[in-house]
Amino acid sequence: MSLLRTQERWGVTCEHLEEFERGSLAILGPTRQLHDSSTIVFTASTAGIIRAYSPELDGCEKHDLLVETDLKCPVLQIEIGRFVDFGKSSLVVLHSHKIGIYGFHFQDSSGDSGYLSLQREILIGSKACSMVIGRFGGAKFDKICVLSIDGELLFLDQHDCIFRWQLDGFLLPGPLTYCPRSDLFFTCNSSFDLQCYDYQSIAAAHQAKNAITVKNRSAPNWKLCIGEAALQILTVETSSPLSGRHGHFVQSSSKPGSTISSDIQIVLLSSQSLFVLSRDGQLVFHQRFNFTAVLCNAVLSPSTKIEDSGVNLLIVDTSGCLMIYRNMQIVWASRCDEIPVALSIVPFRNVDGHVILLSKNGALCINNLGTEPANRNFGVCGENLLDYGEMQHEINEISTTKRASNVGQKVNSAAMVKIEVQIGESSHMNQLSSTTKNHNEASRRTELRVFVTATGSESLQNITVMIRTPAPVICQDNCISIPLLPCGKDATIMVSTVICIPRDCTVIPTSSKASVIASYPTPSGEQHVAAYEVHLPLSFFCDIVPPEKNASHKVTLEMNYPPPRLRDLFEDVLLRTSKETDAATTSDVMSFRHHSGDNVTVVVSKNAGRFRLQSTRYEPIWLVLSEVVKRLQSRYTGDLVQNAALRFVLHCQLPLQDLFSSLDAQEKARVEYSAQDSFLGFRARQLRAAQKRLLYRYNEKCPSCLFYLDDYIEKTCSRVMTTVAKIECRHSALIDAGYSLAAATNYFLLLMKLRLNMNEAEMSTVRGHIPIHIGTSEEQTWNEWTCVAVMMLLKFLRKSASGKPSDWQHFDRTQMIGGNILQTKKQIALLVDRFRRHTGEE
Repeated sequence: MSLLRTQERWGVTCEHLEEFERGSLAILGPTRQLHDSSTIVFTASTAGIIRAYSPELDGCEKHDLLVETDLKCPVLQIEIGRFVDFGKSSLVVLHSHKIGIYGFHFQDSSGDSGYLSLQREILIGSKACSMVIGRFGGAKFDKICVLSIDGELLFLDQHDCIFRWQLDGFLLPGPLTYCPRSDLFFTCNSSFDLQCYDYQSIAAAHQAKNAITVKNRSAPNWKLCIGEAALQILTVETSSPLSGRHGHFVQSSSKPGSTISSDIQIVLLSSQSLFVLSRDGQLVFHQRFNFTAVLCNAVLSPSTKIEDSGVNLLIVDTSGCLMIYRNMQIVWASRCDEIPVALSIVPFRNVDGHVILLSKNGALCINNLGTEPANRNFGVCGENLLDYGEMQHEINEISTTKRASNVGQKVNSAAMVKIEVQIGESSHMNQLSSTTKNHNEASRRTELRVFVTATGSESLQNITVMIRTPAPVICQDNCISIPLLPCGKDATIMVSTVICIPRDCTVIPTSSKASVIASYPTPSGEQHVAAYEVHLPLSFFCDIVPPEKNASHKVTLEMNYPPPRLRDLFEDVLLRTSKETDAATTSDVMSFRHHSGDNVTVVVSKNAGRFRLQSTRYEPIWLVLSEVVKRLQSRYTGDLVQNAALRFVLHCQLPLQDLFSSLDAQEKARVEYSAQDSFLGFRARQLRAAQKRLLYRYNEKCPSCLFYLDDYIEKTCSRVMTTVAKIECRHSALIDAGYSLAAATNYFLLLMKLRLNMNEAEMSTVRGHIPIHIGTSEEQTWNEWTCVAVMMLLKFLRKSASGKPSDWQHFDRTQMIGGNILQTKKQIALLVDRFRRHTGEE
């Protein structure tokens, strides 16, 4: 980066709100067409305004503007060309769908203003992107090549389109360059490949096709993947091939007396790199930048010796810094006032090396390769030396003042929300209100009251309270909005909703916990969340009924303390029962009926100190068993326990077969659902094919009889609807099987905890690898997820030296690959055996 600025010799600004791009600059050098042999600079804004200047290099004057014409059409690019019909140079203007060739007439001695005259207008069939002009194929006059936005090359002369050619691997337009010495075209496609095309090969292939309108395709002469998007492509003629050595861009030397032959080098500029390639596509050099480049141009060395002639590269970055590199070493740098979008290096008044810069807002200037010293003087004057002691004293005074101002100041507490939940009494056989989404009758319902309080010092707005309940519990209004929540202890807002269980529901709940989440923005704009978990009472899920003796599944639980009476243990549930049921219930036997109709009987033996739970199915037992364990743990804690901690002993084997049978049922339901879904896709394809055939027949002028087609469509629609009904039944069965598997998993994990005397950390680890949530996704089923999760847990436990739960939290599950159901059963059995051996149980 340089502290010096470029030396501006001439400049003009655009007063109108116009924009300019890379193709908005064209230069006409000294020719016989100009009476004073001066250089003409053409600019074209995207709005369609063409201007021509004749700079004098002695400051901008009014007479420097030769032509200013509004074409009333957006301009993409301008170039200077010489065509056979016009005899002198013309201005070629590229629009989106056409090309205009203009002759220019400048102000003469009579004082008439200059103007542009339209010589020829050529329409092109596609949207143009850029163009190049040259004498393709060794022609005596210029031709035009246009690159469209869809990757098509259009070759034109001054009359019409000669032929078209489609490029390969093209998605977005890239830079296009023509090398007149080798008659080659260079471009970069969307795959970041630099491609080279020979005009003679393209023309010969087109003549073989013998059809102008056909969009031909041809492979390039060569291509090279650069891996970056190209910004600009240059072709430079050098006296000798260039090579890279030790990361530098150097010129190969020649022996005295040898003949130096010129060669072509391709220079490709990207935003972060510079590539130099030979004529045959070999990478000569690659240089990475520590800045973002925008433009590049070649500057010939002023040396008169052919042996010493070389190429200097002028590179412009996004900060407006102009840098000249020779052998990829910076030799000169300067800064310009505006960031250019186009540049050109031309001679003025027989002096080489003038740089013409055009910015995006239309600022046009001519600079030479010199610099002007900076306007500011850098350095420190001896009379104004800084007193560092006084500065430190001021810093100490500011710190003391700041600390004094903070003393006694009240710090605002963070804006927080406190949530409390109350559960009303459960009622049965009631109907939901008309505002609920589910209009079916409910077997039981209760009111949930949520109290929201702002504990901070500021009021809160737009609080959203969300209530999540476990299946099959339904919340009547699970999302409640509170517009304003004032601060203060007394400013508490109560919102209520109703939770219920449908009447005909046979699903065992997967959990007894409901969560309340409050989301709110703080005064500073941050989004905070407050959460609260509430345990739904047992009376909401179960009722007490007269005891039953029929049972096929039994669980015996022994404790090291005398068991309490069941009436004392479930006193809150008995308060909501009828007198007949209360009379039939004893202190040793009590039966609970779920909303699904399943009964669970609890029998207590005071002499043996045991509880026995029995039912006709094993899924409903887990909810009552977990409630018994929780109530016993709550009862025998604190002052009631003096000698030893409460401990449970399970006198039964772990129900692995029951869990596996539920897993088999869920897998069978999933396979049946998947089969019906695939069959529905087959039926839908049949229906779409018949509909397309019917539409085709309607478009015919003389359609044949369509009775058989109507009959076929009618039968196919009937089959589709039948398949849809079967899929709905299979989906409902899949959901029920998933809930049954979740209840069986809860039952198994609870018995596993009691049987192996596991603590909360160990149980949390197991629950993290054997989930309770059963999804219906086909991408990754519960069977596949659990199989790989348990497999990785066992692998980690084998590698762990201690095998303690504190080490398991560092376990990181990797990506999972599906396993079959037999592997899942095997891995779960191995996990149980691992814990059994860890606890020392035989």
